[in-house]
Amino acid sequence: MITVYIGLGSNLADPLQQLTIAIESLRAHPDIIVSNCSSYYQSKALTLDDTTQPDYFNAVVEVKTLLNPEALLDKLHEIENQQGRIRKTKWGARTLDLDILLYGQEEIVTERLKIPHPHMCERNFVLFPLYEINPVLVIPTFGKLSAIIENISMDGLKKDSE
Repeated sequence: MITVYIGLGSNLADPLQQLTIAIESLRAHPDIIVSNCSSYYQSKALTLDDTTQPDYFNAVVEVKTLLNPEALLDKLHEIENQQGRIRKTKWGARTLDLDILLYGQEEIVTERLKIPHPHMCERNFVLFPLYEINPVLVIPTFGKLSAIIENISMDGLKKDSE
């Protein structure tokens, strides 16, 4: 089994419930073991224009899986679709977004996948939940998570108390 980190985000249709259902869907898969889950974090939406979106709720889960990266991506898309994800606007509001952040220590570049996730080290809503569950993690091509997080602000990010 390989250790994989998955980022979760939602800002529509009861976001906290969307994250909880997604984690339960991962747990229900016979080839996925959810071994750790961060707290939920609230963050401002990233947008490509001046449109206003509701805040996001984010989390990171650590899973152990037998699935190869493409099969795991297919499963994540299936979960997103089951929860009403509509893909029409890049960085648009969504019921659920599931991203493979890390797949072991592998570096993968295909038409469908880039692992490590190319923007993960710029996003406090990914780094702080990831640090919460594995502060000694080393991210391929980027280095020690503990060193990366020293240069990242928590501005606009707050840990959810629910």
